[in-house]
Amino acid sequence: MPDMIRKHLRAKVRRAGLVTCCLLLPALASCTSAARIRDAQLAARLEPILHREDASGARVSARVIDLATGRELYADNIDAPVMPASNMKLITAAVGLDLFGADHEFATYLAYDGENLWLEGTGDPAIGDAKIARQYGRTTTSVLADWAAELKRRGLTSIPGGLRYYPYALDNETIHPSWAHDDLVYWYAAPVSGLNFNDNCVDVTVFPTDDGAPAGYTLVPPVDAVSVVNACTSGSDAPPTLDRLAHADVLVLGGGCTQRRALPSKPVTDPAAFFADALRVHLTSNGVALGGGVQAEAEPLGGIMPPAEDTIVAVHRSAMRDVLWRILKSSQNLFAECLCKLSGAAYLAKQGRTVPGSWAAGEAAARAFLRRQGIDDSAFVGADGSGLSRDNRVTVRIISDVLAAMYHHPDGDAYRAALAEPGGEGTLRGRMRDLRGRVHAKTGYIRGVRALSGYVQTRRGDWLCFSIIFNGIPGSVAPFNAIQDDVCRVLVDWPELLPQERPVATVKKSS
Repeated sequence: MPDMIRKHLRAKVRRAGLVTCCLLLPALASCTSAARIRDAQLAARLEPILHREDASGARVSARVIDLATGRELYADNIDAPVMPASNMKLITAAVGLDLFGADHEFATYLAYDGENLWLEGTGDPAIGDAKIARQYGRTTTSVLADWAAELKRRGLTSIPGGLRYYPYALDNETIHPSWAHDDLVYWYAAPVSGLNFNDNCVDVTVFPTDDGAPAGYTLVPPVDAVSVVNACTSGSDAPPTLDRLAHADVLVLGGGCTQRRALPSKPVTDPAAFFADALRVHLTSNGVALGGGVQAEAEPLGGIMPPAEDTIVAVHRSAMRDVLWRILKSSQNLFAECLCKLSGAAYLAKQGRTVPGSWAAGEAAARAFLRRQGIDDSAFVGADGSGLSRDNRVTVRIISDVLAAMYHHPDGDAYRAALAEPGGEGTLRGRMRDLRGRVHAKTGYIRGVRALSGYVQTRRGDWLCFSIIFNGIPGSVAPFNAIQDDVCRVLVDWPELLPQERPVATVKKSS
């Protein structure tokens, strides 16, 4: 056989072997040459949309993957490290779901040692959350009422000692050092603890009294540890205002009040002490007297967690699925931070280290998850779990590969179900109403950043995942929302139906 023909045949065999190998790799193996093939027609549709605000100086990173084949349909700037904003929650949720499973429950314990009541947390972020409570026909303080009722049912209406609380399932770094100082008085930067209640916030509602007199107000939950300076005037047309002092649980009401109005939630400075105070106030107001005070303990009751069965009075359990939808659908930062730290503790426990959950451990858990999925983590920086930190870095390759991995994950349905949908509850309720049921995605926003990543089901039933992240936005994010929405519209229609595939309209005959 001539050498030229022999070389030609060897080259064909090598090419055939490469194609066969690529076809056999998992769908999310985007590093293969087969997965790097892009769709020219799709690119021709997406490029003008994605780059129509280039003159603003904003930089776009975007990627689209066909989930059935792992084929990369579109890629632009996919390996540039970018700030993800709340798209970081996609990784946090994936790591937590992978470690704990969709049916996991987070527990908070009320126990009694014969002298003192004990409140012990395992990092549950959901206890007292109003949105979750409403799902079950309950309120923020329903759990406190349940506990008071159980104590009275057992005849424990006079506790000789006081209330001890243990918050150290998570470490004592409740505020991330890279969060902006100005954010710390807003609900979205609430501190993180092993004991959390009502999103670690107090809710204030104002209502008018006599004209010119101070407005009335209520606090949920009722607590003694939060002080209110009331300069809100009944009858004044000025809108009511609510501020919190920088480093103290002191709220300042201002403005005016002509009707009952709920004001934005304000975070407290010490979540565990806040929870314990709320429990103490509720118990003493509902027929359970405490003989002593309230204090934090460095160790749980008996030195074990959970407490011994014969000491447990009541247990509150929060479902992972509820935690997921608050993270992904609602973009609730506290939930993401708790799950990040809890995932870190669970990951280290598997390495034989029993330590409180921390942000550093959460980042280690995220890196381990990425590596298990075959995802390059070299550009990943997981400063926190919510995306509030401007120190976070991802690439759209990482985000889209995580989405692809979770699409094929045993709990992938729970992951996708927790994402926001156009026109539904969550952060996409006012966007893409024409794509209702077709888009399942996570938004992201911090100053200068707008992100949208998730799944699209095309009109012919194919599933795609996508990630679009803009950094360097100089002003309003509205034009970039419109870009992301228009990209989703193109993806839903991809590939455009051929003429013979288009549905034929039927004309109904008149009777």
